[in-house]
Amino acid sequence: MGEEINQTPADRGGAAESDEASGESHGATSLEPGYTTPKRKRPRSLARSIGELIVIVASAVIIAYLMQLLVVKPFLIPSGSMEHTLDIGDRVLVFRQAYRFSDPQRGDIIVFPSPLPEDHGEDLIKRIIAVGGDTVQVIRGQVILNGQPQVEPYVNGTDTSSFGPVTIPPGNVFLMGDNRADSKDSRFWPTPWLSEQNIIGKAFMIYWPLNRLTWFG
Repeated sequence: MGEEINQTPADRGGAAESDEASGESHGATSLEPGYTTPKRKRPRSLARSIGELIVIVASAVIIAYLMQLLVVKPFLIPSGSMEHTLDIGDRVLVFRQAYRFSDPQRGDIIVFPSPLPEDHGEDLIKRIIAVGGDTVQVIRGQVILNGQPQVEPYVNGTDTSSFGPVTIPPGNVFLMGDNRADSKDSRFWPTPWLSEQNIIGKAFMIYWPLNRLTWFG
């Protein structure tokens, strides 16, 4: 019916050699079992990188804002009323949560909004001299607290003013600057004390300039 094709071993060998040659000519390669071709990493797009950077920066700004709003507030000393404990231009850190679980103490340095209308709520920094229940008086610059003259090594300069006596209501504090002769403090306010609720926080360290780095909390 049809022709039978007979191939000799030589013919078959020639065909195999031809197949191998054909494979080489087409660039065919053989891979070892279990070997996979490594995938190339897709290059990161510029837009994605910029987006991630924006998210990182925005997160840092938000965290810093919340830290300042709720925990630690930096404060620039604007006047000489606390010299030389705090000089003009010093930068201090103020702990906002200082009195959340404890009461203000005599000697604490605090930041608060000025009660004087002409200051338009400007933040001030002074030292607590008396707390609720104390009776305070100043006689020619000498502070008398509950009938006892006070030793105040932090006072700067000579003060000859007199004030009082007044008894501080509970929940309030009486404040004075360390530079007594140049401080608009409780002695000069319409009401000579500050509500504890108006305290922004307690100053605890000078962080700038570095040569005045001081922890006083």
